[in-house]
Amino acid sequence: MHSAVLTWGPRLGSGYLRLVGATTRYRVEGEAAVDALREASGPCLAVVWHNRLLGPVVPYRDRQVGVAVSLSDDGELISRVAQRFGFVPIRGSSSRGGSRVLRTMLRHLDDGHDVVITPDGPRGPRYSVQPGVALLARRTGLPVVPMGVGMTRKKVFSSWDRFQLPLPFGSILIHIGEALCFSRDDAVADVQERIRLALIAATEAADRALGVSSP
Repeated sequence: MHSAVLTWGPRLGSGYLRLVGATTRYRVEGEAAVDALREASGPCLAVVWHNRLLGPVVPYRDRQVGVAVSLSDDGELISRVAQRFGFVPIRGSSSRGGSRVLRTMLRHLDDGHDVVITPDGPRGPRYSVQPGVALLARRTGLPVVPMGVGMTRKKVFSSWDRFQLPLPFGSILIHIGEALCFSRDDAVADVQERIRLALIAATEAADRALGVSSP
């Protein structure tokens, strides 16, 4: 990737998200329950669909939340933008660097910080849950928190996930669903399906509350 893109892309991207943050009305539903979970069991594994990952950036900034980012050129841009908002990029994916990213996530969780994962990223299928997410949930036993994100003003792209770019002067609602806990005895496929259904329900709840469709 051209050095100018790596230099100016993150600046422009973070500047745009700051504009969105300054002009958007945010609402988070269910945060108190997550705070209680942290008090009881420590950090959480948050999951959000890949096409809505920009929604929580502003309200969850500067918390040292670990975020899984692919090793692609686009991932490098995303990493640099994430760092500007106080997130900790964890580079890798299910197809490249999978074991390394799992180890890094475990270290980040051991240090007491939350980790957020897009279970259908980086290449889909859209609204699916990759096995790596289920393996991490089984291994740690930590609560998996589904974060549904709805936006009233957005640009929907024709990408594999129909990525949603929030536009200024709208509303973003984050609906936090009931946390799920798993053990090593749970079948990976069952864990995947329970996470998928919980995240779909949380996403539909966020969209429904804002009166928008769920593409």
